[in-house]
Amino acid sequence: MDAATDPDAASSQFLRPQMDRQCSTIAIRPFSLKDHMVKDEVKIGRVTTEVFSKEGHPKILRYDMKQLVRYTALGTLFSNGTVFTMDKTALINVLIMVALTVLVSAITICMNLHDLDSLKELKLQPLQQLTTQMNQFVPFCLAYYVALSLNRWWALRVTALGKVFDSFANVSMLVSCELSDKKWLDVRNQVAKYGLASVELLVQAARRQDDLDYLMDRDILSQAEVEAVARKTYPYQRPMMMWAWIMRICVGSLDHNKSPPPVAAQVIKHCLFAREGMAVINAHLDTQLPFAYVHLITFLVNVQNFVFAVLSGVTIAVDFAKSNVTAMVQQLVSCLLVVLIYQALLQITYVVLDPFGDDVLDFPIKAYTTYIATMVDAFFEAQQPCPVVAEDGTLKRPRRDKIEKKKKQDLGKDRKLLTASSPSPR
Repeated sequence: MDAATDPDAASSQFLRPQMDRQCSTIAIRPFSLKDHMVKDEVKIGRVTTEVFSKEGHPKILRYDMKQLVRYTALGTLFSNGTVFTMDKTALINVLIMVALTVLVSAITICMNLHDLDSLKELKLQPLQQLTTQMNQFVPFCLAYYVALSLNRWWALRVTALGKVFDSFANVSMLVSCELSDKKWLDVRNQVAKYGLASVELLVQAARRQDDLDYLMDRDILSQAEVEAVARKTYPYQRPMMMWAWIMRICVGSLDHNKSPPPVAAQVIKHCLFAREGMAVINAHLDTQLPFAYVHLITFLVNVQNFVFAVLSGVTIAVDFAKSNVTAMVQQLVSCLLVVLIYQALLQITYVVLDPFGDDVLDFPIKAYTTYIATMVDAFFEAQQPCPVVAEDGTLKRPRRDKIEKKKKQDLGKDRKLLTASSPSPR
């Protein structure tokens, strides 16, 4: 009976990734959690600390609020990650509005060039009233929209992506403590593999990418597992498959170990939490705010900037007729600042709309993965030096020589795996 007709044989392919690696002619680096703990390249600026994605794109990991206050916003105007550097859209729109101001001013002056005295008496109250009326509700609508966008961004990080990371760490901790014997080493490593694979597949689904070879090249998934994942055409099915596999091997292993049922119940609960977190990401990215609402907010901002630019142009023309250079410069600067503020706030909303991309404000997934890998590795390695509780309540601490011997055995095992996975010379 072949694997296609025997479900037990088919499922066993996913529990023996080392066999696939040994039979393959491709040189694959054996899986080691330490490889995922390598510290990312860090670029420390005056205010921001940046890391790089696996594609080499810079991402802001954190910023120093104290340094921002010290150097002021003007001193850090062109730091990476500000509205002046992350996207040119705001600056382009500001330049267009400034050009409109100059154009309106020039046209107004040319139309009244033969009689500048009449231009001095030009009534600006209607335009000023229109601008005042718009300023009464546009800032409120825009502020609410910005707050709503930032709340969705924070929810993606905490209640969605954070829930997946927490579930990965919690399941690893439960498995490492309950299945701490040497015979469960493959199970613990497999949980780590599937957890890392779920994060990578989740990011690929959010970015609508397909790069399963990356998982196989790093020995996170075997060839048979990659083929099984590739058959799922809907991207969000793939990371959820990883958690279904985690639940299955953990529950089966805990059952063989005769662990208390509440332990398996906790593992199942965290696997379901991870699935819910991935569903939240899918819901946020595929269910955007109503288009009519977003279009109306954008329209209001554009009209506000347009009306203020026209008012500034006419005001500059009147001040030109009065030979008031100071007022002309003041009005031009006011136009520049007001338009910039509105446009920059609008720009932030679309930058944080999808934080899984390559923008500098997007989530530094690689740094997050490194952090979670260090936690999982700590759980796995914490079992050997952990004292054992005797029946009389005393603690039996392992001898140091046994711990050192165990480390040497693990090192020798890693070297054997590396040798076995290397292609034989012809």
